[in-house]
Amino acid sequence: MLAGVCAALHVGKLPPALPVLQASLHITLVQAGFLLSAVQIAGMTLGLAVGLGADGLGLRRSMLLGLGVLSLASIAGGFAQDASSLLALRGLEGVGFLLVVMPAPALIRGTEQTAALSARMGWWGTYMPTGNALALLLGPWVIAALHWSAWWWLLGLVTALTWGAVAWYVPDVRSATVRSEEHTSELQS
Repeated sequence: MLAGVCAALHVGKLPPALPVLQASLHITLVQAGFLLSAVQIAGMTLGLAVGLGADGLGLRRSMLLGLGVLSLASIAGGFAQDASSLLALRGLEGVGFLLVVMPAPALIRGTEQTAALSARMGWWGTYMPTGNALALLLGPWVIAALHWSAWWWLLGLVTALTWGAVAWYVPDVRSATVRSEEHTSELQS
């Protein structure tokens, strides 16, 4: 759940920063629209490929890779000097977002075998509104107190800490697809 909220923070971090980004990086309204939709474009164009890749890569590894990509892209984004580099990094964040959220339901199912599974899956459904709401609530304060780049760096740091928590606490669980393929190969042997 924490990894999903962290990924959603990256989706929601841009709207509070847009006025400052327009002033400091001279971003036009069209460029702002592309920056806002970069994560959705990644989801639209790469969702199936990332989902299949996450299954083959391993659920936990996919989530860790996604958190790493989000963290590095966010930290690098804080150093952006123009709209095009920020847009490229937002696209990369979109890929990281997918790598985090695609394997999460299978990881939850793989680690929770009790009657609490329905509740855990229900809680998972709140990751996006929770992360977006936190970004919209905290973003303006951080940006006003520090700078828009500090907001990017802070979220990069939070994501790196989340990476550590996932690496430490989340077990490596094979997906149902991988288990099914292994079972099929055992039957054929």
